[in-house]
Amino acid sequence: MSYYENVYLPRLNKNGMTRKERTLAIKAQQFEDSYLNKSIYRVEFDVDYVPYIGTLQPVKEKEDIIVYQLLLPIASFIDIGTIVTINEQKWLIVFKPPTVETGYNKYQVYLLDRTLTWWDQNKEIQTSPVEFCGRMDKEIEDIFQKVSGNPSHREISSLAKVIMPFNENLKQDCYAKIDGSDRRFIITGYDSETIPEVMFVTLDITMAREDSEQDQTPNSFWGGA
Repeated sequence: MSYYENVYLPRLNKNGMTRKERTLAIKAQQFEDSYLNKSIYRVEFDVDYVPYIGTLQPVKEKEDIIVYQLLLPIASFIDIGTIVTINEQKWLIVFKPPTVETGYNKYQVYLLDRTLTWWDQNKEIQTSPVEFCGRMDKEIEDIFQKVSGNPSHREISSLAKVIMPFNENLKQDCYAKIDGSDRRFIITGYDSETIPEVMFVTLDITMAREDSEQDQTPNSFWGGA
């Protein structure tokens, strides 16, 4: 075989068979060598005993929330809806925008720093970690619009909103409370279909009750007869 076939082509194609593949491979290597290993936002964590190395960094600060992105090497993937623990804090993987040509995987994540407690349809207490979004977090709503492809995908009537991992026990009209707040809420709606394994929940303020009163709550409270 010739020098061209034996030496030149293997060297040329070591990072891919096409120019696009070679460019992507170079970007991926640059991300790991020049950025990931030197970034002040570098983090190490594991998911189901699989180790990950990436960067967790703020990208935008709003009135009541900071938006974070988790960047990972292009060969590292995490399922949407996964809760990851980084620096002893729980983060929910919510959205992965297209990053095919960047040389890394980018995920939008939210810090689950509050706890939602509610009484389900069987009047049993349920809890879940949540991100409390306040009145109108457009950043989160925009994510759901992008995924659903529906520009009118927006709920504007409710006072408070939370984003959380999917929980089949959370239903409309459940009575709820959020740690750190003296108010009580009614679940007015939720979207658990646009982004699988993620729930976007809307709540309205309601009158506070004694927790023991939940045992006497009539079935009609949950839409029953």
